[in-house]
Amino acid sequence: MAQGNVIAERKDGMREMGRHLEAINGILQSRGNQAQIATAADRIIAFYSNINALYPASSLTPPVPQGRSDGQTRALAAIEPNRAAFTEYSSDMVRQLTAMKTAAATGGVTPEMLRAAGQVCAGCHNQFRAR
Repeated sequence: MAQGNVIAERKDGMREMGRHLEAINGILQSRGNQAQIATAADRIIAFYSNINALYPASSLTPPVPQGRSDGQTRALAAIEPNRAAFTEYSSDMVRQLTAMKTAAATGGVTPEMLRAAGQVCAGCHNQFRAR
């Protein structure tokens, strides 16, 4: 996979994960059918289970401060020397979403569960994403 393609793929994937998390929030706020949460959780779990493949060392260039051209990334090169910590964030996200999926089967997903998943996102972005 070419570097520009992996960057575009991960950007698209992250946007999609954001939409899934927003959908889960909408379901919780409307007290909707939590079975739909399980479907969104499955998609998020699949993405985060393979996230390391979207962050090869060659794609972790110093970020460009402005613009959205191909090859520009806010993924910090700090990922590579801290790959274990980066992987732990994705594993934690999978654990959070697996618990959410299990709770969805009985209608037991809570806003706190969604906040916990959001905190995993924030932690990873704070450490490994340029602002």
